[in-house]
Amino acid sequence: MDEPLVDVAAWVRWLGYAALFAVVGACTFRVLVARTVPDPVLRLSLARRGALIGAIAAVVLLGTLLLRLYLQLEAFSDPESPVSFEMAGPIITTTAWGSGWRWQVAGALVALIGLAAAIRWRTAWAIAAIGAALSVYATVRTGHAIEHPWGALGTALQLAHLGAGAVWLGTLLLIVAAAYPALRQRPDDREPLLAALVQGYSPMALTAGLVTIGLGLLLGWTYVGGFGPLFSSTYGRTLLVKVLLLGGVAATGAWNWRRVRPALGAAPGAARLRRSATIELVFGTLLLAVTAVLVALPAPEL
Repeated sequence: MDEPLVDVAAWVRWLGYAALFAVVGACTFRVLVARTVPDPVLRLSLARRGALIGAIAAVVLLGTLLLRLYLQLEAFSDPESPVSFEMAGPIITTTAWGSGWRWQVAGALVALIGLAAAIRWRTAWAIAAIGAALSVYATVRTGHAIEHPWGALGTALQLAHLGAGAVWLGTLLLIVAAAYPALRQRPDDREPLLAALVQGYSPMALTAGLVTIGLGLLLGWTYVGGFGPLFSSTYGRTLLVKVLLLGGVAATGAWNWRRVRPALGAAPGAARLRRSATIELVFGTLLLAVTAVLVALPAPEL
């Protein structure tokens, strides 16, 4: 009997991706706030909100890593016996999967320490950024990137693809989850403050979005190897779904940039942006879910 495409492991990977994007987004949101918000009191409030959301995401990321270890032990254990935790040591220390898992845990822990401290101390953001970067690097070490036919170049391209996607969607998530609640308490200047944030975010989102889409298409093609496997293999068909969802994210982002962003600064610009940004994040969430399935499938060219 064929294995189901969507299993518990896929759900865990999806939650891990979402948490990772939020951790990266918290760090880039801090940079965005520092550059665009002139009011020091509001700037501090937004930074602390972002740090809190990022710290919660780092805890979730660590939880998914523990679940992934349990599922790995379950896969290696006798189906008729309970999970053997005695196997954890050899799996973590002697396998390529274990090496990547250790790096992921280290990155998530560093990010959590930095983000938790950044709620009180501004200098801790540097630690959080190191942890976020390490988490992205470690995630790439456990996927198809380590088997890419282009070797180190393929790994670097996958790293850029994942990192740019996290900056793009993670920062948008923080704008919706951190900035909107804070600015709701300032009805008199909410619209211009939000407009300043979005104007600062737009160049970042445009660059990161183009990198994500371009490298995603290039890497997907190298893993499939042609039009035949794109339609005949499970990996290829799943990749097509991912490309369609990526198109949905890109189209919504383009709408925000071309139609919603210029209208900001006066009511009801904030409400329109929140609706369209939420739609973009829904597409992004579905995209991460498909990615969580895709990374576990055998690629035709590997």
